[in-house]
Amino acid sequence: MKNERTTSNVAGSILIAIALTGLTGCAGSRPPEVNEAALHANAQSLEATLAAAEADLAARRYQLAFQRLARLDKATMETTRARYALAETLLGLDRPHEALARFEAVEADPAFQSRAWQGMGLAQLALGNAGEAATQLDRAVAADAGLWRAWAGLGRAHDQQKDWTASAAAYEQGLKASPGSPMILNNQGMSLLLQHRYAEAAVAFERAIAKDPTLDTARANLRIALAWQGRYDEALVGLQPEERANSLNNTGFVAMLRGDHRAAQRYFAQAMEVSAVYHQGAAANLEALKLVATSKTPQVAPQTANTPVP
Repeated sequence: MKNERTTSNVAGSILIAIALTGLTGCAGSRPPEVNEAALHANAQSLEATLAAAEADLAARRYQLAFQRLARLDKATMETTRARYALAETLLGLDRPHEALARFEAVEADPAFQSRAWQGMGLAQLALGNAGEAATQLDRAVAADAGLWRAWAGLGRAHDQQKDWTASAAAYEQGLKASPGSPMILNNQGMSLLLQHRYAEAAVAFERAIAKDPTLDTARANLRIALAWQGRYDEALVGLQPEERANSLNNTGFVAMLRGDHRAAQRYFAQAMEVSAVYHQGAAANLEALKLVATSKTPQVAPQTANTPVP
């Protein structure tokens, strides 16, 4: 009997232990309480990251903007705001094919529609499709006349089509939307340069530099405009050591096109002399100069500055 009671007590203990284990297991299977404070802090962090990426875009720090956007979670990246920021970033990183697709993806959102058309037009412009670019940019400025980048791009599209009257009007509208914009002034100067209006082009570039002394493109374009006027010495004033070889080459090329062969030869030779490495452009231009001297047309293009995408 004693053994039976002992067995009975052991069995009871086992049943109690099992029951307690089961209760403990049930308690552990309930979902953990949501930490609202942590979620709120995370949301604030994502918002701050997106805002910082947008600030980078405004400052043209495209690579940094791209890195910040890469840190956002999937839900945030699916918002129209973040997708638009990524489209602008890709455009700034010279990836117009990808940017175009991203802009098209946000076009349906009324809050972003005009800016999406602007982006689509600028992407088409970067791809060399001036006609399609003009169509999209026209839609953008019709919806929002304050989109100065669209006006700047529209001016460039008309320049590519040699519609000088339309491009001049677009740049004027752009300057109304963004008074004194150095990028628009630079583009305006390039338009005048293409029309062989060199003195006026130089004034536009000077105005751009006055607004933004760091705009190296405008400074390089100013040197070309001065060289076309035969103002070679002025074109070469204030060069940084790393700029000197290319600027000498560009000045020489303009001198060659102006028929000033002696000056052209001198500047090509100086470009090769000061270049840290073999200057292939200057060497090719020297050969082209020999062809000019024998009345043959050169097939070499100058290393001139490009107009940036707005």
